[in-house]
Amino acid sequence: KCVVNPKAAAKEANVAEYKGGKVYTCCGGCLAKFKKDSSKFATFANHQLVATKQFKQTKCPISGGKINAEKTAEIAGVKVAFCCGNCLSKVTKAEKLEDKAKIAFAEAAFKKGFAKAGTK
Repeated sequence: KCVVNPKAAAKEANVAEYKGGKVYTCCGGCLAKFKKDSSKFATFANHQLVATKQFKQTKCPISGGKINAEKTAEIAGVKVAFCCGNCLSKVTKAEKLEDKAKIAFAEAAFKKGFAKAGTK
C-alpha cells in the first residue's frame, strides 16, 4: 500500500529513496507529499521497507532485546516478534492499526528492532 494514502502502491512509478531502500506511493501527489516531509509518513514507510523485505527484524522493537519467536503479532501483514509477553501485549492491547504500527515501526522502534537486509 501507499505510504501516504491507504491505496494500492504503484510497482515502479512513484518511488522514493528512503533509508537506503525504496518506498512506493500510489501517485505523483503522494510521492510529492512524502518527499516534502517523509517524517510524517515514517511509520508506514518503515513498515513497507519490512513488508518488501528490504529491511529485516533483528531485535525487539520495544526493548531492543533478543526476539522470542513465540511472542509474535501480525501488523498489517508483517509478522513482528517481541522479546517477551509484556512487549507483545502492548501491540495486542492496541485497538487501531495505526497504533499497532506505531509501536513496532515508529522511528525509535524501527531503529531498535530492524536493519537493512544483508547487514548484521
